[in-house]
Amino acid sequence: MQHYLISKISERVYTFTSSIGCVYHCYFFDFSAAFSDYPALAANVFGFNLELKEKPEGVQKIPPDKKIAVTVVDIVKAFLNEKENTVIYICDTIDNRHKARFHKFNHWFEIFNDGNYLQLKGSIRAGGIDILNALLMHRENPLANDFIEAYHILTGVYIKPDDDELQNMLNDDGW
Repeated sequence: MQHYLISKISERVYTFTSSIGCVYHCYFFDFSAAFSDYPALAANVFGFNLELKEKPEGVQKIPPDKKIAVTVVDIVKAFLNEKENTVIYICDTIDNRHKARFHKFNHWFEIFNDGNYLQLKGSIRAGGIDILNALLMHRENPLANDFIEAYHILTGVYIKPDDDELQNMLNDDGW
């Protein structure tokens, strides 16, 4: 399946429009502050966000669209193919749909990963809220082991769930 036409707005900002006219921005932003104790890694850590910028008038609910997944995955893969880059994505809790987002991104990773990419999943507890997140990187990242160790330490500073606890959080009745 082909992705939507992707336009590059700036160095790390991309946009595309879905078949029903929804305009999305995908962007990577400096996330080095989270890795400030790891100066050799910090310059290559980026956060990622997918943002719905415009929705056609009259559209209340956006129907499922597999081309959105293909497009987003292609953007992330291209970014990670610069093998030193590492991406952290955090599922925003503002609308209480963070678990659905986490599930969707994990599903996309499982479907579209051709074996060249690694994903580490975690959760950070802050202010009584579980903030779901994941680290993505190319398997050939020369600093892969260092990134893995740093991610485990950073997420372990807070309450890091084991796999069963993470599954329980994702499978509760809250979403």
